[in-house]
Amino acid sequence: MKNYFWFVCSLVWAGLIVFLSFFNPTSEGGELWFENQDKIGHFVFYAVLSMLLIKSFSKEISIQKPMNTGALISLVFGVLIELGQHFFTDDRVGDLIDVLANGSGILLMVVLIKTFPKYFRYKSMV
Repeated sequence: MKNYFWFVCSLVWAGLIVFLSFFNPTSEGGELWFENQDKIGHFVFYAVLSMLLIKSFSKEISIQKPMNTGALISLVFGVLIELGQHFFTDDRVGDLIDVLANGSGILLMVVLIKTFPKYFRYKSMV
């Protein structure tokens, strides 16, 4: 029986992103701790999501190019979240800068995993 630890972590993390993106629990009277807090949040959340997906695809779900697939799914998910915010919410707006922050976090994680694969326990399948 396969262990799907990384896949479950990916789903939970994606669920957290959806919750924070659509239900905005901090918008009620909350102050920002620092400028561009939102962009740094996007950067970190999508870096972690891409790492979890890459780990899942490389260890638990056999895919030929797990890094490319994990990064692409993370980016598509980020774009869909921003489109959802634009079209389905009244108090949130979809923003291209948020998509760029998502992509930057994903790109950083890909570069880190390629540069330091032993720290991430990553073995390329190809």
